[in-house]
Amino acid sequence: IDQQVATARRYPRSVSAFREETLAMVTLTESVAQECIYALPRDGKTIEGPSARFAEIIASAWGNCRAGARVVNESGDFVTAQGAFHDLQRNVAITYEVQRRIVNKQGKRFSADMVGVTANAACSIALRNAILKGIPKAFWSDMYNAARRTAMGDIKTLANRRADAIKWFQGVGVSVEQVLETLDVKGV
Repeated sequence: IDQQVATARRYPRSVSAFREETLAMVTLTESVAQECIYALPRDGKTIEGPSARFAEIIASAWGNCRAGARVVNESGDFVTAQGAFHDLQRNVAITYEVQRRIVNKQGKRFSADMVGVTANAACSIALRNAILKGIPKAFWSDMYNAARRTAMGDIKTLANRRADAIKWFQGVGVSVEQVLETLDVKGV
């Protein structure tokens, strides 16, 4: 860990690069944007927020960090999972625990397979929560809103923006091949 912290400090993250990369990823396609949001009906209301997929994206773009989750307890009616996030550059560590019931309404314990499924879901939620607490919301809240707008169709996806740009270049006499050569890329 000391070596990872030293490396992270030697190669610090760029917040502007984080924001650009995150925005590009969460608005890549409508389906990616939709996966960045969860919505659950509870007591006649819908609870909505950033999903585990969104947390994965921001952790990847944030860089210089470690994250993981594990089951820390499975006894009685609940399984408890712990998510952990460690920002190696700032040396800030966050852990977050989540409990999920492993009995049905009649109090009968779930099958072994369903306990495993529930434990995995608890790990995913705990990991999401740790990442979202470890990376300050000020850096990602507008990226989440961009994902929401893309999922609803208000923001053009990266693929649509790329197609529009190529169409524009073709309209002014620049071929697709010329664009690709200038950008030094092999294909659209």
